[in-house]
Amino acid sequence: MTPELSTTESQSETSTLNQKMFNGFPWIPSLLVYSLSWGWSLLRPSTLYWDDWAYIFNKPKSYLNEIFVETGLPPWRALIDQELLSMGYWTIRWLTFIMFFVAGMFLFEILKKVSIFSATQRRQIVLLFLIIPVNHARIALVMFGYTTSYFLFFLGWLILVRYKSVKSFVLAWLVLFLSLETHSLLFFVLLPFLHFVCLNKTQVANSRKLNTRHLQVSVIAAMPIIYLILRKFFWPPTIGFEDYHKPTSAGLLTGLWPILIGLFLGLIVEIRIRRKKFVHQGLIVFVVGFLVTALALFPYFAGELYVGYAGRPSFITVFEFRADWRSRHQLLMPLGLTLSVVGLNELFKLKKNKNVFAGFIIVVSVALNMFWGSQYFLQSHKQEKLVELFKSTKGNLVVASVGDSTLRFNGRENDFRNFEWDGLMTLAGIPTDRPGCEALPNGSVVVVKSDKPYLSALISRDLDLYFDVTPCSEVLAKDS
Repeated sequence: MTPELSTTESQSETSTLNQKMFNGFPWIPSLLVYSLSWGWSLLRPSTLYWDDWAYIFNKPKSYLNEIFVETGLPPWRALIDQELLSMGYWTIRWLTFIMFFVAGMFLFEILKKVSIFSATQRRQIVLLFLIIPVNHARIALVMFGYTTSYFLFFLGWLILVRYKSVKSFVLAWLVLFLSLETHSLLFFVLLPFLHFVCLNKTQVANSRKLNTRHLQVSVIAAMPIIYLILRKFFWPPTIGFEDYHKPTSAGLLTGLWPILIGLFLGLIVEIRIRRKKFVHQGLIVFVVGFLVTALALFPYFAGELYVGYAGRPSFITVFEFRADWRSRHQLLMPLGLTLSVVGLNELFKLKKNKNVFAGFIIVVSVALNMFWGSQYFLQSHKQEKLVELFKSTKGNLVVASVGDSTLRFNGRENDFRNFEWDGLMTLAGIPTDRPGCEALPNGSVVVVKSDKPYLSALISRDLDLYFDVTPCSEVLAKDS
């Protein structure tokens, strides 16, 4: 957008490569806040959550990849996952914890190729990038493909902008291509593309003579198109999943609005810079962060994965506390949100307290991550207790339907799906059919309840769950 926003080619490859990798990385604060934010996932690493019960529980290891391929995802989508699952669920939890952190390390090196940021700002960005409270759905084993694609994306970006040989370019392209196993990255690949163009703008701008950089830029720009062509011929979705990841006109309009607003703000900044008027660095970084966030959310709006309900627009539902498993649509948000926070921090700086805003966001982020993480921790205990309760019903009653009034013990207050109840009841050794009272008048309605407050349950790890049982005869009589 502006000359100040990119590092010019005057930064030679030699000087960059002479710098020790990850030199200046904030190891101690990063490990501290990251562990506080995400370490909860390692406390009970063998727990199944959400779609794990449908695609992993009691299934052959190849089933997960077969399902993903049916939806139109590439054949390598879960090849690693299925091998890790055979080794133990804990392997995925630990690798998720490690790979998201390493992605932050990659970002730190990428930022060294952006001259607008000082060393202090790079550390702030990485620190926030690691702990911004989004994508708590990473706790589910079936989400590991998001982890690998995220990891590969930042690795490919780093190779692309740090090294200049043809071999390194080919490697970067292949790594970025493999990261497209998460389809939202088809849009997000615009970022490393623009970064590469800015770093090589002198050669790219030379239109009189074709050179290697022109070819490389063209190949990167064609990457999403190449992927979509290969998908069409080699791994298209089955008939039942043809609309999966398919944008709608209403969704495209929703997703375009934030981008247009960001571009308008960017145009104002550009005009002021060209007229040599003062533009605060914080404002530039904030606008870029806003645009990156809009780009990160665009595919999810376009596919109507975020929609408005209960009178609230889709732009609000993105940030709802009770996100259920929709937080998986926040995978690409950390970079944009982090840049926005750092930009605002620069704008809000006080003379004596220079980083109050950034510090406040760090504290809030860690607190939210710990709170929601504790909910997943309690959900793990809750599932074990539910199996025991279901066992106690064997021979005593027939379950016609199940409800849950203890969502405070569920991560991001997610609702149990039917396949989750099926899995828990299967472990308890009781029938999983729950046709309802009309189809099963001799059955009972079972509702999970607890009188124990959240904090007390967390301290004691005893949720005091019990079944509130209502015979279907009473329910039918009341309804009639």
